[in-house]
Amino acid sequence: MMAGAGPIPRSALVIALAVMVHVGFGAHITPAGVIVDPLVLIAVAGGTVGGRSSGASLGGGCGLASDLIVHTPFGMSMLVLTLVGYVSGTIADQLPSAGRAVRAMIAGVLAAGAIGMFGCAGWLMDLVYVTEAPLVRIAIVTAIAALAANPLLERIVRWALVVRPSMSVERTRGRGSRSG
Repeated sequence: MMAGAGPIPRSALVIALAVMVHVGFGAHITPAGVIVDPLVLIAVAGGTVGGRSSGASLGGGCGLASDLIVHTPFGMSMLVLTLVGYVSGTIADQLPSAGRAVRAMIAGVLAAGAIGMFGCAGWLMDLVYVTEAPLVRIAIVTAIAALAANPLLERIVRWALVVRPSMSVERTRGRGSRSG
């Protein structure tokens, strides 16, 4: 289907599917009375899988899509999710050999941080409907969702960004020369 497609059309497809999930039935699934935004989770996964540049790009795309469906000032979600993707990539670059569980926990913290950044942006813009929202509850539910969904989202984002799994240093050393 899209085997030969590059990262831009694949990422666009992933973002479009996330929007459909969010608008279609995500609004009806409300754990603790909170709607989990899959675009936030994808922006975080974009950074952890692709690094700073890809994370910021995918986060920006997710933010643009979110700006089209959420009733906040245009560009607010794009700014926040671009920063989230970038920060996620920066942290992932510092922990290149982190295991799946550690990456999932980091994704949870970053997703909660994204909600905090969104709240701060709303506060700076004096958006009462953002600052009066139950941001702590939203952050906790979003963190739990990111923790649970991160292994699947990493695979999806790895496919979308056309990221090949890197070989470990030990495996690379063992192939080139035989010492001993």
